[in-house]
Amino acid sequence: QMAFDLPVNLRTTQGFSSAFYGEEISESLFLQVLDDAGHRGDRSLEVMCHPAFIDNTIRQSAYCFPCLTELDVLTSASLKGAIAQRGYRLGSYRDV
Repeated sequence: QMAFDLPVNLRTTQGFSSAFYGEEISESLFLQVLDDAGHRGDRSLEVMCHPAFIDNTIRQSAYCFPCLTELDVLTSASLKGAIAQRGYRLGSYRDV
C-alpha cells in the first residue's frame, strides 16, 4: 500500500541534493554536487539553493550573507560553462 496518493503522471528530477548550503558555498562545492550526481547516474538533478538579493526581510535572516554568496556563485559565467562541460543543461520545472 502506498503511503501517499500521488498522481500517476507525477514528474520529478532523478536526483536531489541539499549539499549546496552553509559556509563552504563555492563553485567547487556546486561542481562536486554535480559530479556526485553523475556518479549515481542521475540524468537530472534538483539542487536546493537560496540565492537572494538583500532586503529588510533577508537582512534579519541568519542566512543573509550565504544567500549573497549563493547568488554570486550561481550566476558566474565560469560555473555555467563548467555545468555545460559536464553534460548538464540548466532548466526549470517546466523542463521536467
